[in-house]
Amino acid sequence: MGKKAAKWAPSKKELEKILEADNSLHADVLDDGQFMWYQKFLILEKSGKLKGNVKKNARLINQIRNRFSHRLKPDEKAIENQIRELEYLGAPHKNSITKFEKYRICVISTFTELEKML
Repeated sequence: MGKKAAKWAPSKKELEKILEADNSLHADVLDDGQFMWYQKFLILEKSGKLKGNVKKNARLINQIRNRFSHRLKPDEKAIENQIRELEYLGAPHKNSITKFEKYRICVISTFTELEKML
């Protein structure tokens, strides 16, 4: 197997420069399909905007997505545990809800909150 590419670890100065760009540039970059979701997550996290249950849900949703997309046989028990940890973020829900309904509701409410931040 080949060597792994070096991990990008931006300095504080680099992040500040990225975050100082004008909003139209941000919109173009953030809407680009090649700009990875995790990079967007990092920008929000490092800007201090991503906090609390929104941050927790975003991290869990990404982990769940990775389990499904990068494994032939994802560990369903681990995924169920991660879904159980998700927070509703004020979305209405019933007491008797399936794990996948909870996941769907939490994804929608989390991404709604993330869109407000961007």
